[in-house]
Amino acid sequence: MRKNIRAIFVISALVAMILCSACVLPQSGKPPVNNGFSQITTQETSNYISFEEVKQKFEEYSSINGSAEKLPIYYIFSRDVDSSGNAITWLFGVRQTTGTDVLMYDRAGWKIIPWNAILPSEEIILNQVVSPNTLFIKNKEEIFGASSPSIQERRDLVLKQGVYTLTITSGSTSRILTFNATSGALITKV
Repeated sequence: MRKNIRAIFVISALVAMILCSACVLPQSGKPPVNNGFSQITTQETSNYISFEEVKQKFEEYSSINGSAEKLPIYYIFSRDVDSSGNAITWLFGVRQTTGTDVLMYDRAGWKIIPWNAILPSEEIILNQVVSPNTLFIKNKEEIFGASSPSIQERRDLVLKQGVYTLTITSGSTSRILTFNATSGALITKV
């Protein structure tokens, strides 16, 4: 019985030494492999969408779902615009062969909403208007000068008939600013 205990002890010691030596012996000149955990960083996607991004998505949408002619835009609404001119949701009032629709774009993609309304008469040419980002940079003092950092504001931006209308709501009060969509110049401040 004692011989069995000694044999088991010797075999266990040899197995332990073999396992330990495998962890510390060099790997024939190869760099050690780290099989442990590592932190993976992922880029978080913002809910806010820039004018440039939505413009590109609209062009892609038009070419896939439209005819050979471009899809005319007559109205743009940007909901909950941040300080850089990016919005959570973009609405495009368009006239298609089937009637008037609102194309809504957010991070989920495009949604078509039938819209029984009369669109403005002037078509919006996206490459001929200043982007909301440029508009906000150019008019920073007028837009943000009266803002209080402690009070949450919501900004909604409408583009129609060559005019941007920015509505800034803070609590129960609202300010409305209008800008020339081509130059970005302030027209009125109410």
